[in-house]
This record gives sequence, C-alpha cells and structure tokens, in this order.
Amino acid sequence: MIKELQRFELFSSCSEEMLQELLSLPYRRKEYKTGDRVVSVGDTCDWLMLLAEGTVESRMGAQSGKEVVIERMQAPMILAPAFLFAKNHTIPVEVTMMTDGVVWYIHREAFFKFMTAHPEVLKQFLEILSDRSHFLSGKVRSFAVKSLRDRVLDYIRQHGAITNVAEAAEMLGVARPSLSRLIADLQDEGVLERTDRGIERRK
Repeated sequence: MIKELQRFELFSSCSEEMLQELLSLPYRRKEYKTGDRVVSVGDTCDWLMLLAEGTVESRMGAQSGKEVVIERMQAPMILAPAFLFAKNHTIPVEVTMMTDGVVWYIHREAFFKFMTAHPEVLKQFLEILSDRSHFLSGKVRSFAVKSLRDRVLDYIRQHGAITNVAEAAEMLGVARPSLSRLIADLQDEGVLERTDRGIERRK
C-alpha cells in the first residue's frame, strides 16, 4: 500500500516511516468498477480523495441543461482538493470512473494534523492547489471568452487530434451537430484535415 502512496506528487518528500505514520490515521481504500459514481453533486468533501488507479471523468451541469465535462483525470491524482478545507466543502461536480480503479480516503482533520507535522507535505499540497486553480481558471476563461472555433483549435493543440467527435463535444460543452458543422467549415477553409489519427490541424 505504501508503494501506491509513493506514486503521488503530494508524498514525494515522504519517507516510508512518514507514510506508515499516515496509515495510522483514519483512512479507507476502496475499489471501483467502470461506471461507478465516486462523487455526486452536493457530497461533502470530508476526506482527502486520492485516485491511486484508473481514470475518472468530472462533469458539471450547464445552464442549457446539458452536462459539461470538466476534465478527465488519470491516476495518480487528488480529487477535488480545493474543497477539502473550504467553509462550504460541498462538491459541485459529479465524478465517475471511466475504468476500474482505486481511491484512497484519508480524513481531512487527520490529514491536516499530518501536514502541520510535516511542512514539506503542506507546501506540496499548496502547490497542487495553486496548479489546479490555474487550470480551472483557464477552463472558465475558455468558456467565457473564447469562441467555439478557438476552443476547438485549443482542444486539438492539447490532444493532437479529435478522435471522437461526440467525446470532444462533451469536453467543449457544445452539441455534437454544432461541432460537426464547425469542423466541416474548418475543413473547407483548409484549417483542419481528416487523417488516420482523426481530425488534425492541416500542416
């Protein structure tokens, strides 16, 4: 079990003795199957959640009534760290397993005591929170400011290609027909092309 924890950036500075100390705190390790719900909207974040194995997808409801895919996360990853010590620590997203996986749960009060006893872990946790905030602010800016055309080109830049239009539409928070029409327009303009890998920027 210690080897699973050692994979996390959060515990990169921890010795085996420190991780044994962590395992003496209230925790549980839960195995999930593909499609299992890990977090529901409105759940309280009372536990540090560590995705040790597998891939999850987080979704949030949009004003249109559609669900928007916020991101897909692959182990090792901390789930919802920004809500762990918030005054209102209810989680506004739904998290579902995309594969079989394992999640560790360490109670937040116990984890707080562990961090205060080991400042290097506290520093690492704050860095992770800052990086997550930076990612989410970029996501919000993309939806609020950028046109769909720019968001599609950003998506291709990040992923290399659109290999599944329906999946990309979910990630971009747009209806599949709208995305298909835009892709066709960009192909007509010579901006995109269809290759063996999927839909890519024309070179």
